Amino acid sequence: MGVSKLWTEQEMQYLNDNVGKMMHEEIGKVLGRTERAVRTKCWRLGLVDKSSEWTDDEMKLLKEAYLTAGKDGVVDLTKIVRLRNKNKSNVCRKAKQLGLPMNPNRDRVKIKKLRLPKYSTEKERREAISKAIKKWHNEHEHQRGMLGKSHSKEYCKRLSQMAKERWKNMTPEQLEQRNIKQRKTRIKNGTLNPMKNQSNPYSRARGGKRKDLNNTYFRSSWEANMARYYNFVGIKWEFEPKTFIFDTIKRGSVSYTPDFYLPEEDRWVEVKGWMDAKSKTKLKRFKKYYPEEYAKLEIIMVEEYKEFAKHKRLIENWEEK
Repeated sequence: MGVSKLWTEQEMQYLNDNVGKMMHEEIGKVLGRTERAVRTKCWRLGLVDKSSEWTDDEMKLLKEAYLTAGKDGVVDLTKIVRLRNKNKSNVCRKAKQLGLPMNPNRDRVKIKKLRLPKYSTEKERREAISKAIKKWHNEHEHQRGMLGKSHSKEYCKRLSQMAKERWKNMTPEQLEQRNIKQRKTRIKNGTLNPMKNQSNPYSRARGGKRKDLNNTYFRSSWEANMARYYNFVGIKWEFEPKTFIFDTIKRGSVSYTPDFYLPEEDRWVEVKGWMDAKSKTKLKRFKKYYPEEYAKLEIIMVEEYKEFAKHKRLIENWEEK
């Protein structure tokens, strides 16, 4: 199952500008999302799709489409769906309300599905969306005449004040529920630990995939060398297999992911070239929230690493830096 993508303000503005003018499926094509995702977002934002409203002319076309079905009984609703910006489910529901004759093949509506483009990376997807939205705005006038304009300083201050008031009026229960929901979303999207998905969060470390270690990504040469050492001495290891969540922590370090787990020894290993304030906080909270797991933790600092490095001449692909 793919990871759900958060909606940006630019995407929601595009959705607001085009709902009712374009089909959900067509909006999804521009934004790189499914029709269901677009429909759900419209429902959550309370956006009314005016395409659900029917004129006398549209109902006349609908009746003709059903009464002139082909020999195989297939109803061709392409003209109504495409030219009138109607959704298939809405069209079929309206036909039932009008008492139009149903047949066994009524679900075989001839509507070509739009193929959603596939992107190899999230950056590529967002760039394609931005390009499509800019193109649309260049070809269409803003419905409220606000193209190229921005909020005044006074209005920005008013928005800021409104936001502060909203936060001020939230009850402790509402704040707690918001934090819980936010944490669940970050866990689902894999962004609870932002450093885990970065290519190289440490400026002084050599991050990258190591071909000799099953193409596993390590953020430093020390981590990669420890994996090589474990292979050399025959110790099974798993790299960052689990993230421990600090449930009641709302800000700062809300989780901790040890570097290695040695399953045969039931032991955690953390490789640290230096111990900064954030690392100390994580370990302190790990000890508080998971004392039993903390007791299994081995921290490899400079002195400990030097002891392992004594065997480097015997270990292939050992990295010196």
